[in-house]
Amino acid sequence: MTNGMLDRIAAGTNPLTALLDEKTGSSLVGHTIHTSYDTAIVMTNDRWREGAGGIPMNSYLLACSADPEKMVSANVIDKRILLLRVVGRAELATDRDMVRAIMEHFQDNPATKDPAFRMDEPVSFSMLQWSGVECKVLGTFYQDAASALNFGADAEDFFAARHMTVRKPGAAALSIIVNFVDPIRKAKAEKDAIALGMKRAPAAFEIGTVRFTSSNQLALGAGQPPVAVKIFPGDFLARRTAVFGMTRTGKSNTTKTMVSAVALSAFESDSPVGQIILDINGEYSNANNQDGGSSIADVFADNTVRYRIGAKTGFRDIRVNFFQNLSVGHQFIADNLNADGAQLNDDLKTFSACDFQEPDRSNQSAYGRWMRRVALYRTILAEAGFEYPDGYHIEFDAGKDALDKLFTHVIGDEERAAYTNADARVGAVIQHFGLTAHGSGFRVTPKVSARFWSKVREIERSIEGGIQRKKDDKWLNTEDLAMLAVLVGRSSKTDGAIRALNALKSAAGEFHSPYGSSDISSEIYELLAQGRIVIVDLSVGKPSIRETMAERIASGIFNTSSAKFTSGISAPRIVLYVEEAHNLIGKKADLNTTWPRIAKEGAKYGMSLVYATQEPSSIHPNILSNTENFFVTHLNNDDEIKTLSKYYDFEDFAPSLKRCQDVGFARIKTLSSNFTTPTQIMLFDPTIVGDRYARVKTAGSSWFSPLREVA
Repeated sequence: MTNGMLDRIAAGTNPLTALLDEKTGSSLVGHTIHTSYDTAIVMTNDRWREGAGGIPMNSYLLACSADPEKMVSANVIDKRILLLRVVGRAELATDRDMVRAIMEHFQDNPATKDPAFRMDEPVSFSMLQWSGVECKVLGTFYQDAASALNFGADAEDFFAARHMTVRKPGAAALSIIVNFVDPIRKAKAEKDAIALGMKRAPAAFEIGTVRFTSSNQLALGAGQPPVAVKIFPGDFLARRTAVFGMTRTGKSNTTKTMVSAVALSAFESDSPVGQIILDINGEYSNANNQDGGSSIADVFADNTVRYRIGAKTGFRDIRVNFFQNLSVGHQFIADNLNADGAQLNDDLKTFSACDFQEPDRSNQSAYGRWMRRVALYRTILAEAGFEYPDGYHIEFDAGKDALDKLFTHVIGDEERAAYTNADARVGAVIQHFGLTAHGSGFRVTPKVSARFWSKVREIERSIEGGIQRKKDDKWLNTEDLAMLAVLVGRSSKTDGAIRALNALKSAAGEFHSPYGSSDISSEIYELLAQGRIVIVDLSVGKPSIRETMAERIASGIFNTSSAKFTSGISAPRIVLYVEEAHNLIGKKADLNTTWPRIAKEGAKYGMSLVYATQEPSSIHPNILSNTENFFVTHLNNDDEIKTLSKYYDFEDFAPSLKRCQDVGFARIKTLSSNFTTPTQIMLFDPTIVGDRYARVKTAGSSWFSPLREVA
């Protein structure tokens, strides 16, 4: 068998030959005339360029010094292909002579109807077709010891006299280039997937198609299909992803595509991944015309729970029920009181510092004091105007000794003689206030409770030393007295008027709902642990309320996952999506607060953060430096582009990022890719995504169960 035949047989299976194969669309476009470790200058010809369908800016070229058909028998140094990116025009030594000739031509033929020189004599026309293209070296394709295709992100060496033939890759080769993941990294990704609890590694998903320029006319040869750009879902799990771009350039569409891809991959890998979207504009939870009348919530209806501020069909109320969730409700009040800038009186300070953590019930004394504190707190809420449902009652404990001390202050002189013992006197007090026995204590309406405790305060102040159950045994402590002062709006020390109930309602009234959750953070975390998509519609309500609720939810997720991690318990995989990120993780943000901590530390707790903004320069540099994935559309000023150009190879795309305003035209750099790929993000299509969702569900899942109540 001849060497030529052996070469042809081997070429059919050689991965390097496949990249250069003209039968799959690769085309000759020129030769290198100067090469270094970082750059290459390609001498090309108009005829070759036209035959290849042009050489668009930012497109890829392949340079090789070996004959593709003889790759197996080539010298070792030639068994490599440099991957180049077109970054501009390069000046050739002959350019000045060519310009002079062209000038003379137009001077001699000012009325020419053939500025393309097609009617000129062949020799001159041929000489004028040559030009130079400047390229950046992105790396080297080569075969490893197992003859598998591999990629290194540099050029190992260059030779002054060993120049290379340059080809524009066809669709098949371009797909390999933009979707290549080296075997070592792929193996690690699969290992990481298992470590993350996935039963099988999810397949890469399509995010869009290759697009080099805004014009997008010459990217592929005639008849060649668009080339899909695929992304490995593992790039997003426990990672940070930035989505940058001006308004209306496709940031939301990109996010919807990512949410859909992660949701589908959770079924493909048979491993739940919770996703929570803090929806500033309401476009993820509500259908709009851009998405064909459907939203993420519609497509994944049986696995999505929606929240909003205020009741609405299909939504749960994100606000907190202060009467049920004592600590969270009280914290809202305390934080906002301290943040409003007004001077707090001593009683409000004491009220703000109260602890509502339930003690051990076996400690009857401590538990009784806690019950009284809770009753006072709930009474204060009711009197301040915090809405409570019909039939709501407040429970508290008041011992016989204390009630007996109230007797002479609430029962008239003429009636007292009828009550001859302690039990009778206590019964009279109970009847006077209309208290209803419940267990060892009482259960009353908020109005009755307010009347009772207001009278208790009045009696407390009228007795020297206060109400004492027994000698030197005060019934009410300092916190109780401060809360009573807040209830009636009068100082516990001077009895003068003080800021009280109105201040509480103003501070936190809008965060409360009688129909809200008793523990919104825990409720949402449990949904995420089940692999649900949670959408928090923050498009209604004051900005301060939206920001506070978002921070509370995020803090709860972070703290719970952190606690699981430190306890040796595997935390669920959670992806958190936020918009207007510059308000949360801005360059002046305190890195010890919730959002920066999620961005910095969340990955080790299984949390992913996808953050979007128009202003890369406004993001804290520490967070940008730790971001693994970037999706960037149009930016309109040099400051933002300069910030972005510091990362990876985005400097190559600076001119087009500023110039091209096409919706969805993004430059993508992900963890598993070695370089940035210009991509047209696919449009979120509810019908297509819905069909895929229906198919993956039929394959079965060990973790999924449809929501009983579709929200």
